[in-house]
Amino acid sequence: MTTPSTSNIYILGAGNFGMRAAQRLREKSPEAKITVVDCDKHALTVPADLGFETAPMDAISFLLLNEKRMAPEDWIVPAVPIHVAYEWVRQKIRRENRFEEMAVPREAEACLPNPTRGEQGQVFASNATWRCPEDCPEPEDVCTVTGESRPQILCNTLSAMAVPGFRSVAIVSVQLAPGVGGFQLVAFRQATTEILAEPGNILFSTACKCHGVLNAFCWRPAN
Repeated sequence: MTTPSTSNIYILGAGNFGMRAAQRLREKSPEAKITVVDCDKHALTVPADLGFETAPMDAISFLLLNEKRMAPEDWIVPAVPIHVAYEWVRQKIRRENRFEEMAVPREAEACLPNPTRGEQGQVFASNATWRCPEDCPEPEDVCTVTGESRPQILCNTLSAMAVPGFRSVAIVSVQLAPGVGGFQLVAFRQATTEILAEPGNILFSTACKCHGVLNAFCWRPAN
């Protein structure tokens, strides 16, 4: 488990999960500056009353607008119902390139535990067939619920995924507090750089040891 002691932390979403994440991270890292971001300004009343910094903006717009003033080691904690890293990458790449969303190929889905296909063709995967505890500490070797070894380390599976005609790029979700995962800004930048190294079909995912989401797309230079 990582302690973001000297970093800025940006919680994207002021709902139940976002507020739980903010409070747990304050307890663990009281010296860190925590900002809660939500497009609904009324949802920010509670975090503001609790002393958190707030920003009434769409999550992705906030990241893109504030990227230059954020430090590479700053932490981003997604608590909104979108694949935040994918939306970041999509917005970055499509500015100067051709970008086409694709359904995740069936060959990739077949490699994942308990896959569920979303409305946009993305695939959600999980080692669990139950609702995990909100304060799961993500033990290194075993599942908190079963006490048994995980069937696979999902972030490793996605990082090593090999599907003909695709390159796989994955970001690992780092646990910052029990039940709270996040990514440093530098991870988003590194993933974007890796994707832009070569045009073509991409499988892009974010995952922790047990849960993840996978999108597929194709990018080509505009000219």
